[in-house]
Amino acid sequence: MASAGWPAAHALTLSQHLSWPTAAPAVKEPPPPPPAEGAAATSWVTLLGQLDQAHGVTQARARADASEALRQQGQARAWLPRLDASLRTDEQRQRYNGIASRTPSSAASLQATLPLWRPAERAEARAQGALAEQAQWQLGLRRQTLARELSQSYLAAAEAAEHTRLTLTHLSALDQQALAHDKRLRAGLGTVLDTLETQARQAQALAQRDQLRSRLRTHTLTLERLSGLSVVPPEGLNPQASSAVALALPSLPDALAQALAQHPEVLDARAGVRASLETLRSRDAERWQPTLDATASRGRTRQTQRFEGQSDRQDVRTDAVGLVLNWPLFTSGLQDARQREAAALLSAAQAQLDEAESRVSTELQDAYQRHEQALRHQARQESVVASSQATLEAIQKAWLAGLRSTTDLLDAQQRVHDARMAWASARVAALQAGCDALALLGQLDAVHVAPWQGLFDASPSLLAPPSP
Repeated sequence: MASAGWPAAHALTLSQHLSWPTAAPAVKEPPPPPPAEGAAATSWVTLLGQLDQAHGVTQARARADASEALRQQGQARAWLPRLDASLRTDEQRQRYNGIASRTPSSAASLQATLPLWRPAERAEARAQGALAEQAQWQLGLRRQTLARELSQSYLAAAEAAEHTRLTLTHLSALDQQALAHDKRLRAGLGTVLDTLETQARQAQALAQRDQLRSRLRTHTLTLERLSGLSVVPPEGLNPQASSAVALALPSLPDALAQALAQHPEVLDARAGVRASLETLRSRDAERWQPTLDATASRGRTRQTQRFEGQSDRQDVRTDAVGLVLNWPLFTSGLQDARQREAAALLSAAQAQLDEAESRVSTELQDAYQRHEQALRHQARQESVVASSQATLEAIQKAWLAGLRSTTDLLDAQQRVHDARMAWASARVAALQAGCDALALLGQLDAVHVAPWQGLFDASPSLLAPPSP
C-alpha cells in the first residue's frame, strides 16, 4: 500500500480514523454465495431501532408494569377509601326438651372505611413508589446493556467478516504465487521446495478462513439471540468509506458528571436507597404508631323464629358511624427483627450505590483511554501496512530477478496480510471503545450510530460453508 495521500496522524479526527478506507487488493476473490438470494446485510441501525422488541427488554418492561401496579395498590391501601358489601343467609335448627325449633335468617351490610392515619402503610407506599421508579431505571439499564452487547457483537461480526475477506484476498495471492511457481518449475527455474512452501501457506490460510467463518456464525447467532430477529451480518468494513463521520464526545470530566447524573444503574441504585429508607420508616412506624380509620356502615338483618307452630319475625336495621384505633402493644420481638432487616437492606442499598458509581466512573474512564489508544494504534497500523506493502513490492521485484528466495517473498506477503488484519482490528477497536463510551453516556441508539453505518459493507455476508 502506498503511503501517499494519507493525512497526518495528528490531523485525523476520530471519524476520519474510523472511516478511512482500507487498501483495495490487486486481486480479489469473489465472495461465497450469500445465505439467501438477494439478502442484504442487517444494519446496525435496524438492530438498535427494533431493540424494544427484544425478549430481554420485553421482560424488563413487564416487570416495570408489575411494580407500577404494586405502587398503586400501596397508595390505595394507605390513602384511599374502601367500600365493602356483605350478604349472609343461614338457617338455625335447635331442639329444646324434645321440641324442635327452626330459625332462618339473612343479613346484608354495606361498610365504608376511610384511612385517617396509617403511617406504616403510607411509608410502605412511598417505598413501593421508589421500587416502581427503580424498576423503570432497571428497564432503561436492561435496554442499555442489551444495546451494548448487541453493538459489540455486531462490531465483532464485522471484524470477523473483514478478516475473512482479507484472508480470501491472501489466498488469492497465494494461488497466483503457486501458479507462478509451477511455470518456473516447468521452465527449470524453480524447485519443488518453493511449491511445497506455498502449499503449506495455503493450508494455513484455509484453516484461518474456516476458523473466521465459524467465528462469524457464532457472532451472528448471538445477534439473533439478543435481537430476536433474523440477522444477516455485514460483509466487513466498507473499503469505499471516505466521508468524515464525527463522534462528538464531551471532555472526560463533563462525561463523568453526565454519566453519574444520568446512568440508569446509578439512578436505579439511588432509587433503591430511597426505597430502603422508606421501608425503615415503615418498620419504625409499625413498632409504636397506631392506625386510625373512620368507618360507616349500614346493615339489615331479618330473622324468623318458628317454635311450636308459632312464628316470630324480626327485621333489624342498623346504621353505625365511628372510629377504629389499632395500637400494637406487644409483638414478641417481631418488630425488632423487621427493623433489623430494614436496616441491613438499607446498608446493602447504600453499598450498591457506591459500587454502581465506582463502576460507571471506572468503565467510562477506561472507554476513553481505550478509545485514544485505539486511534494511536490505528495510525501506527496504517504506517505498518504502507511499509509492509512497499517491502513486498521491492521483494517481489528482487524475486523476479532471482535475488530473493521464495520464502522471503511468502514472508513478505504474510507480513502484509498480518498488517492489514491488525489494521482492521484497530479500526473495529476504535469503534468498540466509542460504542462503550456512548452506552455509558446513554447515547447508544439508532440516532447516534446512524452516521457510522457507512463504515460497513452491506453486501450479502460470508456465511456460505467453506469449500472442501
